[in-house]
Amino acid sequence: MTARSLVRPALIWSLAHGLLVVAFFAAPLARAVAPLPAFTTGALWAGFVAEGLFVGLVAFLATLPFLLLGGRYRVAAPLVVGLVTLFFFFDSLVFGSLGFHVNGLVLQVALQPGALAETGLPAAEAALLGAGVVAALAIDAWLGARFVRRFAGAGRTWPLAFAVVLLWIGDRVTVAGLAFGGGQAVTAAGSVLPLQPPVRMNGLFRRITGRRAVADLRLDALPQAGTPPGKLDPADVRFARRPDVVLVTIESLRADFLNEQVMPNLWRRAQAGTRFTRHQSSASSTHFALFSLFYGLDAQRRDAVIGAGRSPVLFPALKNNGYQLSLLAASSVDWMDLKETVFRDVLDGLQTNFTGAGHTRDVQMVARAERIVDEARRDAPLFLFLFFDGTHFNYTYPERSDVFRPAWDGVGSIAATRVEPELLANRARNAAREVDAKLEEFLRAWERTRGTAPTLIVTGDHGEEFREHGRVGHASDVTREQLHVPMVVVDPTLPPGESDHVTGHVDVVPTLFSLLGDTHSPSLYADGVPMQSAAADRYVLATVGWEPRFALVGTEMKVRFFGQDGGFGSVQVTDPDDRPLPDGAARFRAEAPRLLRTLRGQIGG
Repeated sequence: MTARSLVRPALIWSLAHGLLVVAFFAAPLARAVAPLPAFTTGALWAGFVAEGLFVGLVAFLATLPFLLLGGRYRVAAPLVVGLVTLFFFFDSLVFGSLGFHVNGLVLQVALQPGALAETGLPAAEAALLGAGVVAALAIDAWLGARFVRRFAGAGRTWPLAFAVVLLWIGDRVTVAGLAFGGGQAVTAAGSVLPLQPPVRMNGLFRRITGRRAVADLRLDALPQAGTPPGKLDPADVRFARRPDVVLVTIESLRADFLNEQVMPNLWRRAQAGTRFTRHQSSASSTHFALFSLFYGLDAQRRDAVIGAGRSPVLFPALKNNGYQLSLLAASSVDWMDLKETVFRDVLDGLQTNFTGAGHTRDVQMVARAERIVDEARRDAPLFLFLFFDGTHFNYTYPERSDVFRPAWDGVGSIAATRVEPELLANRARNAAREVDAKLEEFLRAWERTRGTAPTLIVTGDHGEEFREHGRVGHASDVTREQLHVPMVVVDPTLPPGESDHVTGHVDVVPTLFSLLGDTHSPSLYADGVPMQSAAADRYVLATVGWEPRFALVGTEMKVRFFGQDGGFGSVQVTDPDDRPLPDGAARFRAEAPRLLRTLRGQIGG
């Protein structure tokens, strides 16, 4: 049996696996096609078959160097195809969760210590998954070797391969034609599967048809990503007031969880302070959100600002005004380089990497926080940052907080994508209720020890989806569920009540400086403004962080847009709850000047 006689069955085996890849991506493909014009959907689904065959052809080409093994090619080829297919299976999980394919950033994160724990995948479950993958790969390779041997013989291989290439080229041209009449969303749908570069042929189709391509709304500007417009020396910051300050961030806390049923203690405290009901996280991923929270800058500035060696103004300003600083993070900040970037100037006061998972980390953090309060000097103000982890996937809590039922049992993290959304939400509500209880116990201990209540700021780093849009978790989109978070500020200088003006994480540092009596313009150090003076017609900018996917969120309108080829594709105009607006195009054009000012980093939007 010669290696040449094995090539044709190896190609057929590879093409079959290409169709299997289409099955892996079935859910993302269905989501991408659902909102498109009806005339595009049938052709796109047919095209997905051609795209899958092309993926299989690429896998086949990867086997050809192993022809040098002679007859052993019948074993090597299925093994290579299996490995390639396994990679695309992993890629489908990443795409289904995050909305983009495996790239260098994903691999960088996956290789960091603690990455699996931070994504909510227990080590035991990861080991079990790994064992299952190895077993599946072995069975697939065994079946493939039998298939290749069984159908070995003469046959035309390359005409079949060439036909697949022609079919794929036809698909790319078809998608380009459908995009001409259906918009950039068609191009995006036709690029969901891996190895499918977008092809744009609007100019050609315009000449053929004599009409213009469908008019997509566009934002011809990039969000400001360079150095902020000014720079404030922390030594120049002067606080007229120096109350104790507690800044609390709660992992993955959605805005709708702040209510009397889920978080009764914080809800009660919020009645004595100001609740900002339209607060938006700057990013749906933690490391970008924390950048904004402490720098006061839009999240997409992160790489440029940190790369230039710039530190937050907040920490040295607090120290210069006599504050004792302690920062405790049960939700680990020891990954994604947060310790070396956002917190590098306060490493002596930062404690993270508490052991265990979820609420057990919170128990340790709160106990440590109480010791810090006991040991702190009474003649100097104290600034304390607490980052609770119990509300992180897979949402853990003790029996006392098992209130909302029925709830997901938290077992089988991968299977969570098939759990009923309300069961997921109930488990997360229980976790939030437990964080609420722990926070209240700590604040009462603080008041007993320090003799007075601190200025209190409480928010979520970002929100969380419970399959409202097909995904579980965060860091995948700029939807309301992932961006809209609570914001409570309790300070005697603020009147009790609610504010329905749009605010964001970029406003936290300006708000704190304003409350403490500093008179510098926020434009010297931040993209935000004091929340109590935010304009009613304002827009705030948010991003996924991992990729150039953005949203401009206002009081009545939200504009979502995506980075493409150095420019921007079409935008989606909705209300702040992501519901399409019938007059969205007209509103977009009327608001374009203000939207562009926000993108260019002008304070107030």
